[in-house]
Amino acid sequence: MTRHSLALAFAITLAAGFAAAPADAAGPAKPKPGAKQKIYKCKDAQGQTYYSQSYDPKLCGAQGGAQLNEQGLPVKQIDRVKTPEELAADKAKAEQEAAAKQALEDRKRDDQVLLMSYASEEDLKRGHEQQMQAIDTAIATTNMQLQNQQKSLADLLASAAESERAGRPVPPALATSITTVRTQIEEQNTYIARKEVEKVDAEKAFAEKLAHYREVVKRQEEAAAAAGARR
Repeated sequence: MTRHSLALAFAITLAAGFAAAPADAAGPAKPKPGAKQKIYKCKDAQGQTYYSQSYDPKLCGAQGGAQLNEQGLPVKQIDRVKTPEELAADKAKAEQEAAAKQALEDRKRDDQVLLMSYASEEDLKRGHEQQMQAIDTAIATTNMQLQNQQKSLADLLASAAESERAGRPVPPALATSITTVRTQIEEQNTYIARKEVEKVDAEKAFAEKLAHYREVVKRQEEAAAAAGARR
């Protein structure tokens, strides 16, 4: 069969398809005389092939289709309509990729801030030492206050015991002072314990920060070496 006869057979098939298609009052407007008509081809869910002058997503959505030229060759592929589950999966994937991209940008920005904040590893260590000194100073100061409070409590308890030995009730003001000092001692002990935990956390955070700093510096040096090698 010649190319001309093949094109003619295709045209007849299209014409038959259009003639067999039911009339649709709400369908697309008829093409203007002389206008180049578009031909679409698709298969429905049952695998039956359809040709039409307009693409029907309801009919062809599950399989997709193609726009054909005058020779019946595909010139544009039309993807199938995705299911709600597939659309939801695509959305979730896009959100994950966006979050990963943002995390990467945040890490680059943080790395740049880290390098700008500490010109050398020694600067980083010095900053950590200052942080630890501040914590130690806070603990030492609180310990001094705690010792004073404990001495005050001992004196107050002694006064209360003296009143009890004398058969007198403990004065309300004295009882209130004892309660107040005991509360202050408890708060100071809690503060010291919290600071000790802060020291441990600070040491751990510094070790991680130092390792990350070294990694960032190494990447920067490797990038600079690679750039120099390309010149």
